[in-house]
Amino acid sequence: MQELFTRSLDSLDEIFAFTERFFAGREAEERHQYAVNLVIEELFSNMVKYNPTSAGPIVLELQHRDGAIRVRISDREAEPFDVTAAKASDPEAPLERREGGGLGLLLVQKYVDSLEYAYRDGVSTITFTRKLG
Repeated sequence: MQELFTRSLDSLDEIFAFTERFFAGREAEERHQYAVNLVIEELFSNMVKYNPTSAGPIVLELQHRDGAIRVRISDREAEPFDVTAAKASDPEAPLERREGGGLGLLLVQKYVDSLEYAYRDGVSTITFTRKLG
């Protein structure tokens, strides 16, 4: 399943309805849908916040195969930002030593089994999988 979403945080309700349709009838525990929604929300929100000059939609693709959910989010006209190389915030560090940001990336890493990044011809693509087993 694939759909395009307007580059706006207001699109999150539409995205959650899209994932609801995707998960309907599939044998996946509710916790998997929650985790997938959480990760999509974080990645989509970052694309909206950190690439505000692009007017184009963000593409979301969901696949179910080999006992896993695979999600691909593509942002056209984007500046490169490799989420796999970005440093997550250390939640154990004292507040005065923490740098701003990075907690969302920590959540992403916690809820996925694999995380990939590609950048080609101005298109930034993040792919993650979550095993259902």
